[in-house]
Amino acid sequence: MSIVARRPNVGVPSRRLPRAAALALLLAVGGAAGACDDTSVRTFGIASPALAVVSSDYTTASVSLFDPSTGRLVDGCVTSRSMLKQAVSGDVALPSQAQSSGELAVIDSGSSVLTFVAPATCAVRGQLSVSTGGFKAYPHDIVTVAPNKAYVTRNNKNLAATPDPSDFDEGDDILIVDPKQLTVIGRIPLGDYATPGSGPASTPTQARPDRAILVGGLVYVSLNSLSQDFATVGMGRVVIIDPASDAVVGMIDLPTLKNCAGLTYVSATNRLYVTCGGALGDPEQVAQSALVEVDLSGVARVPARVLPASTFGTGALNFFYAAVSGEVSFAATMGAFEDKAAGTPAAPDVFYLAPLAGGPPTKLAEGGAYDLGDVVVDPASNQVFLPDANAIEPRVHVYGATTGAALPAADFEPNPSAHLPPRSIGWY
Repeated sequence: MSIVARRPNVGVPSRRLPRAAALALLLAVGGAAGACDDTSVRTFGIASPALAVVSSDYTTASVSLFDPSTGRLVDGCVTSRSMLKQAVSGDVALPSQAQSSGELAVIDSGSSVLTFVAPATCAVRGQLSVSTGGFKAYPHDIVTVAPNKAYVTRNNKNLAATPDPSDFDEGDDILIVDPKQLTVIGRIPLGDYATPGSGPASTPTQARPDRAILVGGLVYVSLNSLSQDFATVGMGRVVIIDPASDAVVGMIDLPTLKNCAGLTYVSATNRLYVTCGGALGDPEQVAQSALVEVDLSGVARVPARVLPASTFGTGALNFFYAAVSGEVSFAATMGAFEDKAAGTPAAPDVFYLAPLAGGPPTKLAEGGAYDLGDVVVDPASNQVFLPDANAIEPRVHVYGATTGAALPAADFEPNPSAHLPPRSIGWY
């Protein structure tokens, strides 16, 4: 692959920002095909299951497809240049789990729009705004619970919501949508499940639902529990929702941890893994950060093992993600940009392998601050895929899932047509 000139690093993705549009706005696309970065029409893709990779400079984005079994790459299946009713912004993400329909769902936090793509052809079936009432909803995840029913986590609260409950414009909730008809059909309010901050000066927190996954007929949703200004952070919590009743039927509390978001499920062991990053800027952030294993085989659903951030390194964990393969975990500690005013130097992201049973971690890679993105394990090939948003040499790095050995011959650039840096990767 050729090396391109450095592109400016324009910042860190909000991941709890961007969205717009009006009341359950249906943005029908009529099957228009996605377009490459060079605007040529894409007529082929890769059928599920395979990996999707989001590359973005936070202004424009490209979603490419990659088949781990063959090494085939489809560059720019959907991009910001694709001819859509609502253009894809630079702030997009992928679901925590593949959709049961086999479709590729692109979550646009910048515009609060979901884009549904047929991955075999890269044809866009349609788009749906989840910004009911036009507020910035900041959707973070979507999980399909039935052919005509899906849950969307809306991380923001509408401070100007109407008194009418039928317009579903409140936010800070699970929005219930029909992914086939592209309509909004209900909501599950989660504000009452937010955990309060500590101290008398703490402002009220919002639940701020983040990631969601379906396991055994129940949906597990991580709550950030952050105030409107993000200054107050409550303890970690995961709520459990029964799609049969659209009601919260249980909670998993993580009392000593904060800012919990990433969810990973390993079916082979029936374990759920929750990643907590701690309260940003808090002197105790590292102590509030950990990777938590929850055994779902019993009724209690309480943490079975906790790997503190100090198990991995000296920094707090990146709370967006972690991955597990057998008895080893893969996670990264968060870097930081240089703060000349405060006199603090820049710090790199550091990617580690750490045994779940304890023991010293293995440092696998370093990257620029906020450059190392969501990591994925492929059990079939026994490989781990790590996006690296290096501005000069954007790559997805590949490691052995058992030993963590780097497999440099398997590394690839997911967006060679535009050289956008890869930010996240996930199954569809």
